[in-house]
This record gives sequence, structure tokens and C-alpha cells, in this order.
Amino acid sequence: MKTIMMMYVTVMPVILAEVANRFFCKSDILNWTYQPIDGGFCLSDGRRFLGANKTWKGFWGMIALTTFFQVVWGLILGIIPHFLSLSLVAGYHNDIFFNLFFGFLLGSAYALCDLPNSFIKRRFNIPAGHEGQGKARWVFIVLDNVDSFIGCIAVVAIFSPMTFPYYVGYVLLGGLAAFLLDVLLQITQAKRIKSLGRK
Repeated sequence: MKTIMMMYVTVMPVILAEVANRFFCKSDILNWTYQPIDGGFCLSDGRRFLGANKTWKGFWGMIALTTFFQVVWGLILGIIPHFLSLSLVAGYHNDIFFNLFFGFLLGSAYALCDLPNSFIKRRFNIPAGHEGQGKARWVFIVLDNVDSFIGCIAVVAIFSPMTFPYYVGYVLLGGLAAFLLDVLLQITQAKRIKSLGRK
């Protein structure tokens, strides 16, 4: 249990940023950055390189928000020493400079590792924002949730070396958190729409 807690305490800024970035992308703030990263470019198969859902707003938003939440989370952990001791990077100075650097790396790894999955889905002719069909559906559901944590946990491993089984376990735990958050947000949105429909 402690091992699981250590993982979640360490990557909590990423989880918070992931939720915040969804609201940020749907807002009107910096709308001019809501442009597809691939610029609408298609490969010889006629399919988009990444798709319309991968935008510069979401990419840079994730990096900026993870950096922000890492700094805030560092301040919170500084107030609660017990929680700080659970962080996998507790051996480093919990100051604003380290947290800015570490948060930037986490956010960058998350944003970059989110892109290959979109490229693969376009090759399978899966529309942006959709899941695969049949057996492939479950494969892409797993990929959709673990892809970014492959990068995030790799960053953590640079500062806190771990065995390969631990690495895989942490990636799966991160993916589980992302999946549960996605389900929770979908339920919340469905309830909101239902509530608005009654008014």
C-alpha cells in the first residue's frame, strides 16, 4: 500500500493537471492556440498525421499546468512532512526551482507520449476522440490511459531509479487513475446535461 501511495503522491500534479487541462481546452482562454499540432497534414494514406484533437493549446496547457501544480503540490508537501516523505523525489530539495524543473519534465513527458497513440489510431482509421471497434477497442482503451504515464514514470525513474516491474506497475497505476478520472468526468458531465435539460 505504501508503494502505491508513494507513486500517487509523486505524480499527483500530473493527475490534477490532466483534469484542469480538459477544462482549459474547453474554455475560451487563449483560443488562438486551439490549432491542430499536425496543421491538418495527411500522409499518403489520406489520413491525418495526428488528428484534430491534438492541439497546441492542449499540448502547452498540459506542460504549463503540470509545472504549476508541481510547485503548488511542493508547497503543500512542505507543510505536511509525512506526505513529503512519501514522494519518490523527496531526496531532492523541495524548493520552487526543483519543482519548476521537475514539473516541466513531467508535463513535457506527458504531452509528448500522448502523441504516438494518436498517430497509431489514425493509421487504423479510428476518428479523433473515438475508441477502436471489436478487440482493438480494449487495446486502445488501455493505450489511451497509460501512454502518457509511460513518459511520466520514466521521468520519475531518472530521479528515483526503480526496477522494471516497478516501472510497469507504476505506469498501470497511473493509467488506472486516468481511466477512473475519465469515467468520473463523463458521469459528472452527463448529470450536468441532464440537470440542465430539466430546467
